[in-house]
Amino acid sequence: MNIKTISVIGGGASGFAAAIEDAIVSREMNIPVKIVVYERLSKPGKKILATGNGRCNVLNSQNDISNYNGDRKFISTVFDCYDVKSNIEFFESLGIRLSEEADGRLYPMSFQATSVLDALRFEASHLGIEFICDTQITSIKKHGDGFILNDEYVSDAVIVAGGGKSASVQGSDGSCFELLSSFGIRIRPTFPSLTGIILKKKNKSLKGTRAAGEILIVDNGKVVAESSGELQYTDYGISGIPAMEVSRAVGEHFARKAQGKVVAAINSLPDFTPEEIYEYIQTRRKRNPVLLCEDLLSGVMPKKLGIAKLQSAGIDIHASTSSLTKNKIALLTEVINSEIFEVTGTLGFENSQVTAGGADTKMFDKNTLECKKIKGLYACGEVLDVDARCGGYNLTWAWSSGRCTGASAVKSFGV
Repeated sequence: MNIKTISVIGGGASGFAAAIEDAIVSREMNIPVKIVVYERLSKPGKKILATGNGRCNVLNSQNDISNYNGDRKFISTVFDCYDVKSNIEFFESLGIRLSEEADGRLYPMSFQATSVLDALRFEASHLGIEFICDTQITSIKKHGDGFILNDEYVSDAVIVAGGGKSASVQGSDGSCFELLSSFGIRIRPTFPSLTGIILKKKNKSLKGTRAAGEILIVDNGKVVAESSGELQYTDYGISGIPAMEVSRAVGEHFARKAQGKVVAAINSLPDFTPEEIYEYIQTRRKRNPVLLCEDLLSGVMPKKLGIAKLQSAGIDIHASTSSLTKNKIALLTEVINSEIFEVTGTLGFENSQVTAGGADTKMFDKNTLECKKIKGLYACGEVLDVDARCGGYNLTWAWSSGRCTGASAVKSFGV
């Protein structure tokens, strides 16, 4: 009996999905397949444990395509085959039941990422999938109708699922880009996304402060990204989900070495109109004219943030509110509504959740994720030029694209 071998490079989310789907489809089609996953770390799935702050936001029930960056027709085709319902059923088959929170975020009912990784490991073991850890694949070469990896491991098909450059300590170090480029596959410029934003003007006294806000990224006078929610102020600038979501626009600006400045406009009271902010300050001032300015905004934002806004408006925080002139109140209103900060960059790959850019999707069949030029070579997950916002979307892509390659690789043997 001719047993085919499928090699999966990378034991992360998309790698697990690819390998498990390989095994499931091979059994359904009665095609004997040996599946081997190569992982450069000592254990697979380390990055899965870090997702969702350890709670693992596995999917998003809404999965609107507008939340994805890249060729959306290409992305949609994959989701047409492996949609959210299909992925929910996939996890239920592993014994994982999901719980939905705000904005369609789906978590395991245990709210522990370890539950997800354990379920994937148990299923892989049950299906006879082999894992070779502490092994980095540094070369893939054509070998007859198949491939040879590291001049040692022979395989009939290869699925590249090793991720991008983000958080290399968790497994993905960008080496899979080199593997794909060795076959002439274009790698679009990569840059970190879902990371913190570095501001030129820093206020270290705000470190650790969390507050509601809206952030806009303005590139050469044009708004290119915006988000709102809880912002986190840091010693380097700004973080929190809204900042992470707009960080892609910042990373892209610096990756393409664009001319001109990129700035962040932060609205610290997004639920107030400028007129309402002005009226609030006037009312507080009139009601208690001996109130110190440092306490003026403590009813609507953290005191440290209020003091920072007063200082940005040039107001003496130790003076009484009775000293505030209409001009000062107008300036303070402007600062609260839209304070402008020059942006100098992002934290980089090591502190990012996802890599933007990657292998050009135009070089892959959107129905199978097989390289158009190299039969038997597939790619999935973050190594492709697909990324998304926070909320489980990136993991959704990992599961769907991984399962797509797994099924496609097995089905190609049946042709």
